[in-house]
Amino acid sequence: SYGETDDRVSRNALARAFDVGINFFDTSSVYGYGRSERLIGEVFHGRRDQVVIATKAGFTAYDRPPDYSTAHLRRSLEESLQRLRSDYVDLLQLHNPTSEVLHENRGVLRTLEIFRQEGKIRTYGLSVKSPEEGVAAICKQGVPAIQTNLNMMDLRALDCGLLAAAEERGAV
Repeated sequence: SYGETDDRVSRNALARAFDVGINFFDTSSVYGYGRSERLIGEVFHGRRDQVVIATKAGFTAYDRPPDYSTAHLRRSLEESLQRLRSDYVDLLQLHNPTSEVLHENRGVLRTLEIFRQEGKIRTYGLSVKSPEEGVAAICKQGVPAIQTNLNMMDLRALDCGLLAAAEERGAV
């Protein structure tokens, strides 16, 4: 989705990041249609316990609507685990779910909780389009982790109270 890549360069970048102290790697099943997860799995095979891996589920392709059904989420997680060469993911996030998905389908969060109870994931969360969606997910549904934009050019997460809500409720 971001243009051509070179697997050798990607592997070297991942290894160098680890060598300088970076141990958190965020990916998605749809990034490179599994290629990103596969590279992370290759580079960190044999030292899985030294890295924290977050991945996302829901989208199967950028040109198709997401699928948050239990069957799809389970299949996506199992395929991610195979590509990552791991028996668990530290953080599994729903990839850009709408608030309607969460309100209309409370079972989707129960599915993630089942994966956690099975030991397939350490925790779960949402990768959201807007910080305001993150506030609602934390405050109304108790979601334990939120991913959204936060940088010097985009301070909406701070301005809308997302960081305060996360701190108050123990979410990350």
